[in-house]
Amino acid sequence: MPLDSPLTLFALAISPIVAVVFVSVYWVKRDQVAQPSIVAAIPLGLISIAILLTHSAVVLLATFNEIANRRTAGLKAVIAGLLAAQRPLIWGLVDFGVCLIIIFLVSAFFRYSRDEETPLIHAYISLPALIGTAVAIVGVFVIVYLQYSTVDLVMMIVDNHRYQELAVQFGTVSPAYFASRVSSRLVAIAFLSPCLVCALIAVGVADLFWRQKQDSRQAIGIVLTLGTVIGCGVSLLSELGFVDYLQHVR
Repeated sequence: MPLDSPLTLFALAISPIVAVVFVSVYWVKRDQVAQPSIVAAIPLGLISIAILLTHSAVVLLATFNEIANRRTAGLKAVIAGLLAAQRPLIWGLVDFGVCLIIIFLVSAFFRYSRDEETPLIHAYISLPALIGTAVAIVGVFVIVYLQYSTVDLVMMIVDNHRYQELAVQFGTVSPAYFASRVSSRLVAIAFLSPCLVCALIAVGVADLFWRQKQDSRQAIGIVLTLGTVIGCGVSLLSELGFVDYLQHVR
């Protein structure tokens, strides 16, 4: 799969950069209270997913616009556009998940190597910043689900083998309804994803600098970290299954 888009390459570089920075800080700052929490790495790494969601929506809108202008809505053209949109998102999820696990393992290694009685996942972060982080994380995976359901709807429309599934869900409606539904979703994703990038940057910075060292908030840190890993895994499996389906249809 070629990743020839500069935007895609930039997005895929974000999570490794975050991982390198956090590991370097863990190495330099041996006092865990002074170290940034892994919670701060989550929104900063998820910036890559938000950018790839924007890229996906733009690619799909361009694909459908080209099909409309040429008036050739072939199945191969649709599948090619969907694959171009979905494959970078898969690599982004893998990239983010691996980097998050690396940060966690390095943090755990330094903790146990020093025999410190400190929480495994600490979050010396103010409660408002943690709430904002939780909202932003949920927002990312909601848009990932919206994007997945949109491209799956496209395939229900163009794949004759799924006509019965389409009829059960939507009944008898005009093609214009589906065109409006798909395009409105893609426009919403293309608009919301850049807003989400700004929100992730804001909460990531807040997690780094709006600190509260009197309370580790370990439970919140564990919930946010595990929830992100689970959400990333579920999203990755869904995207992999969809791409496999596209390749078999093709």
